[in-house]
Amino acid sequence: MLSIDVQEGACSPAFYPHLLTRVRFFLLWGGRDGTKSDFTALHLLLACLSLPYFKCILIRKVFNTIGESQVATLRKVAEREGLLPYFEFRAAPLMIKCTLNGNSFICRGLDDPARLKSVSDPTHAWYEEANQISEEEANYVSTSLRSSHPGAVIQEVYTFNPDHEGDYREFWLWQKFFDRTGNPNGTSFSGQLAVDVNGQLIEQPYRVIHTTYRDNPWCPPDRAATYESYAATDPYRHRVWALGLWATKQTGNEFYHAFSRSKHVQPCPYVLGRPIFTGWDANALPYSAMLCCQPIREGEKLRIQFFKEYTLGPPNNGVRPTAKQFLIDRKVNGWQSSDLFITGDASMRSRQPGRAERDTLFNDIEAELLPALNNASDRWHRRNPEVMRRRDFINWVFAGGLPNVEVVFDPSMGKTIVDLEQVQTGVDGKHKARTMDKELGVAYEHLGHCSDDVDYLLTAILQAQYEAFKAGR
Repeated sequence: MLSIDVQEGACSPAFYPHLLTRVRFFLLWGGRDGTKSDFTALHLLLACLSLPYFKCILIRKVFNTIGESQVATLRKVAEREGLLPYFEFRAAPLMIKCTLNGNSFICRGLDDPARLKSVSDPTHAWYEEANQISEEEANYVSTSLRSSHPGAVIQEVYTFNPDHEGDYREFWLWQKFFDRTGNPNGTSFSGQLAVDVNGQLIEQPYRVIHTTYRDNPWCPPDRAATYESYAATDPYRHRVWALGLWATKQTGNEFYHAFSRSKHVQPCPYVLGRPIFTGWDANALPYSAMLCCQPIREGEKLRIQFFKEYTLGPPNNGVRPTAKQFLIDRKVNGWQSSDLFITGDASMRSRQPGRAERDTLFNDIEAELLPALNNASDRWHRRNPEVMRRRDFINWVFAGGLPNVEVVFDPSMGKTIVDLEQVQTGVDGKHKARTMDKELGVAYEHLGHCSDDVDYLLTAILQAQYEAFKAGR
């Protein structure tokens, strides 16, 4: 049997104690130059040499980038540590074979998911730049890892910088391994993911290791100075690249620039007997958005509390399924003592193409909610408030322009909060980037639906103040 003596200087001191870890999920994250990929290469090369059976899938978003990234790193580390004689690097097909035991590394890109199905009995997966990989893609790979070979170990390794497009709190890696494990602000930690399988609790160990350039003994001073220089010029890059911490990028072009999570996100439990206003959006993809809020008046003060969001996706998307779910929740949660009001997109009063004259989305909502409505429930907009004017009004309200009015959102309203932080200003309104649903073959606007409901609700509840704002009073 091959005997390998790996000295401490072979990798960063921060990583050395974890060189032979066999945890099910292994996350290596942090700032740039943290030696995450270098360590992962050494870790996997040693596993390939020592385990009786090992087949690792090298995964990146695009296949043709694997050769110059993961494969090149594995070759560099193998050569540096004197392991190159034990591995054969092949170009066609792109793979690495251990000449001692037949174990291997194979390469797959997520731009060709069909090729993932052709992998027989993989045990390991290394996701490089995992911050670019969706949960659906990772799940597809994760469920393919299996082996009946004696002594086989199943492991997934994720290497990434926390440089994520959009709000990181909506990103699945943060939610699964940081937030749901009780470590929303954690850096290095470990534990067990517990899953109930037919009454039996199955525990899957995970380990999260955080490093930055400061943990890299070989980082040149000039490069370290470059990372630190961002502290004065680009706080986002400094936080992500130098400190290696999660952050949500601000562009300066946010539609709701006066919204602040620290100020406007607070627990908002339902208040018994106070009216419920619901706001409705016309879109069905990626979900049907409906929000619930309660205007709570105490003397001269008005507190508008958004306490519930509905974002039903396919196949349950649509205003009718949403209204039915609301009525179920209304009964279960004891909301029946609250008068119900409805408002929303004015276009929902219009006939939809291919439908009868009175066959409108508004009528669908009204028909479903009829048992809960009264003669005063209809607060629907006859004409939508002009987009830029209502933007200015709502930012004015968020900024405290109405001293006696406070608007707050419950922390559970994740999609609404992301909208309020991430929707950008376009040429003549909200810029809503379009996303293609590959399965449905249709494009849809990814953001902006919940925030549209916020617009409809606030301009309806604060109608007098909105009219005065428009008139310059």
